[in-house]
Amino acid sequence: MGHIDVQHVTYSLPDGRILLDDVGFRIGEGAKAALVGANGAGKTTLMRMIAGDLQPDEGSVVTTGGLGVMRQFIGHGMPGGTVRDLLLSVSSDALRRAAAEVDACEVMLMESENAALQMRYAQGLADYADAGGYDAEVAWDVCCTSALGVPFDEVRW
Repeated sequence: MGHIDVQHVTYSLPDGRILLDDVGFRIGEGAKAALVGANGAGKTTLMRMIAGDLQPDEGSVVTTGGLGVMRQFIGHGMPGGTVRDLLLSVSSDALRRAAAEVDACEVMLMESENAALQMRYAQGLADYADAGGYDAEVAWDVCCTSALGVPFDEVRW
């Protein structure tokens, strides 16, 4: 069972102003919730705490189960980045690590085909599958086809 539990969270800006003061809520598994507020109210800061990017000055943020995060301004700061890079950037850590290992092995296999490297590559492919890489590619294909009108394999690079 997954949930998000935010209790007594306080957060101050670098200049000392309090942005969040004694914030608390719980979102249970399967629930849908919206975070609504004026610009500068602290929505992004609170979401960064839930994602684990920031720690509150006081209080606690606990998440269990899977948590998918799509950050603001995705794709910015990725000069030369590919559609695949963008999709991996919003994927789980395990999937990003497995994809990086497969990529590294493929580059090394262009220079050498020794048995140890081939075994490392095979393990990398297995880890990629275990991390949900092939399932993700199916979802990415649906998204690319819907958003861009072409399949993932045609736009991945």
